[in-house]
Amino acid sequence: MRILALFLALLFWLALSLAIKAQIDFRYRRKDERDHLEIGLRALHGLWQFNLQVPTIQFSWEKGPLIEMDPSVRSGQTRSKMKTQARFRYVRHHFLLRLWPRLHRIMAGFRRARARFYRSVHCTALEWRVAIGCRDPVHTALAAGAFWSVLGVALTRFYRQIQVRVKKPLLQVTPLFQTPGFSCDIHCIFQLRIGHIIFAGISLLRTIRLGKRG
Repeated sequence: MRILALFLALLFWLALSLAIKAQIDFRYRRKDERDHLEIGLRALHGLWQFNLQVPTIQFSWEKGPLIEMDPSVRSGQTRSKMKTQARFRYVRHHFLLRLWPRLHRIMAGFRRARARFYRSVHCTALEWRVAIGCRDPVHTALAAGAFWSVLGVALTRFYRQIQVRVKKPLLQVTPLFQTPGFSCDIHCIFQLRIGHIIFAGISLLRTIRLGKRG
């Protein structure tokens, strides 16, 4: 009887977690050669929070790019913080040779999983600011116009894949005629259910396993 009660309780908590809505706060900033990425995940009206900060990526051509991450998790009144490092290794040649015959099927599975996941994502805030300047004012004007085209193409694809609930997204391209430089600031807020994240992860793992089996 106790086992049945425990099983029912686990099913209840699983169903509850799948129905919980989460809010993802995404912000990417770049100024000249420095990058900074912030990702915040909130659920249960802020009772559970997860924050991830990724500062400038450090490249080492011998060992691969190194990324330092500062994740912070808060649940109720408790908060834990740690600093981790992730190094991306280069893909070996024989791995690509084994993967190549199955690459088309793996990519098709990735696209299907991505499309299912994107359909469940709702964007509630969208801001994109770009500032660019060159030594020549003519080049600055041309670069600013080119970035407006890039923003238009990116937003068209964005609206096709994700349900956007923003009436007037903030888009800004500022030409810097006096000081050469470049900066980019992207801020988005997404809403989705925890269950969609779990199912997307399961679908991704299934695609990878099928690709390995051939």
